Amino acid sequence: MSALPRTIRTALAVMTLERPGLVVQHFREGVRLDRAGFEENRVMRHDLAGKEPHVLLTRFPKGLDFELDVATKDHFGPEREEGLLRALAVVVEDNLTETIVRLAFGYFPPTFPVEVFTSEQEARTWLDGRVPTAP
Repeated sequence: MSALPRTIRTALAVMTLERPGLVVQHFREGVRLDRAGFEENRVMRHDLAGKEPHVLLTRFPKGLDFELDVATKDHFGPEREEGLLRALAVVVEDNLTETIVRLAFGYFPPTFPVEVFTSEQEARTWLDGRVPTAP
């Protein structure tokens, strides 16, 4: 296994495997979220985590710009079969982004715990107890 942390830059985000079982995804400011970018991030998350169970911390910047079809697709549908994603903490910096995130998860309820935070530290604390440990 390569040294940690390991970072990948996608069209929309910077993604890092900070330690086994913890992937952090920071969406970059000034990008417009689209379905292709979300799918690229899903694939890259699996590249980082491998076939191991993991948790995900996602941070959206203030003033999020997105294509409408991003909010109308179940981006975590494949997770239902794979079962590798064990928890998701979403960090938002404004009320509009929080509303969009909560609405999306209301339409497409995940099979794993999800919480929305305004503080990355609080999100990390919540995830700490959920990071899968090696057997």
